[in-house]
Amino acid sequence: MTEERPDESDRRPGCRHPRETHDWFGNTDAEQAIRDAFDSGRMHHAWLITGPPGVGKATLAYRAARYMLGAKPAGEGLSVDPEAAASRKIAAQSHPNMLIIRRPWDDKRSRWRAEITIAEARKAPGFFSKSAGEPGWRIAIIDKVDEMNRSSFNALLKTLEEPPQKGALFLVADSIGRLPPTIRSRCRLLTLKAPSIAKTTDWLVKAHNYPPQAAGDAALRNHGCPGRAIGFLEVGADEIESDLQAVMASLPKLDIGKARRFAARLSGKGSEARRAQAFERLIECAAEGARSAARNGQDPENWASAWQDLQDLFADADDLYLDPKQACLSAFGRLQSASRSQEAH
Repeated sequence: MTEERPDESDRRPGCRHPRETHDWFGNTDAEQAIRDAFDSGRMHHAWLITGPPGVGKATLAYRAARYMLGAKPAGEGLSVDPEAAASRKIAAQSHPNMLIIRRPWDDKRSRWRAEITIAEARKAPGFFSKSAGEPGWRIAIIDKVDEMNRSSFNALLKTLEEPPQKGALFLVADSIGRLPPTIRSRCRLLTLKAPSIAKTTDWLVKAHNYPPQAAGDAALRNHGCPGRAIGFLEVGADEIESDLQAVMASLPKLDIGKARRFAARLSGKGSEARRAQAFERLIECAAEGARSAARNGQDPENWASAWQDLQDLFADADDLYLDPKQACLSAFGRLQSASRSQEAH
């Protein structure tokens, strides 16, 4: 018997799933763009929603779905009544006019797959070719489309090329650079930006009752991204951050003892949320190195290359089921190499 699934592949550790999230913070222009298009009868059939992790891309897609599927409006933008029939059905994953495409569960290995498989992608044309379960629109959310492989992209392309009547797709992506031009060119692009550190701090305190100091630190560490900040607070990532900074401070020499102790905490049962947060922060360390180099008039290429290498490394760690501890140590080695190269120049 396969073990119980630990969670959902499209839910950020420490956060409610976007289908259960009704509060909206920042990027009011993006949600208004969707509402204006829908209300005016000029709704585009495919929307590509991009921006940094944790900024609210999937939350926006679900807000649009509730609004388009007839939930009673309750305020500005795409706000609706959480108790409306459409809202309850979406929250219960029982709306017949709604399709969610995400990384599936691998029964053989008892874990989520690293990519959205072609079998999942093929659900889109089948969904839109059938009669709607209820009168009105049919909506598909792909979270995240940049987790598709080449075969999955090809399976999705037919649906984008032949827009369904009263059908809309919302494609969520952290990085549109990974998407083929044939996908990008058929979508209307919405780019979300993180609110300021001060605004996110204020929102965490007033809307979610976090202590001001903890809220401010979470907002700062996560560059104002609301979802990342909440996940940071809920999974106790302040301790992860402290230990990570101690390792990073040892570069370019690298304190291997600290690095091994940090990596050891990412393996084992119950470490999924901690591991996801740590891997995300390691990638961000490379990005921070690139930004720092650029500010100091140095070539950021070494750090930018490390940023891409770490993204590939952690994707491979999931895809090939590598030991998280070894993946983490490899990441530290790559950051050390970037640091040494920067110091040499």
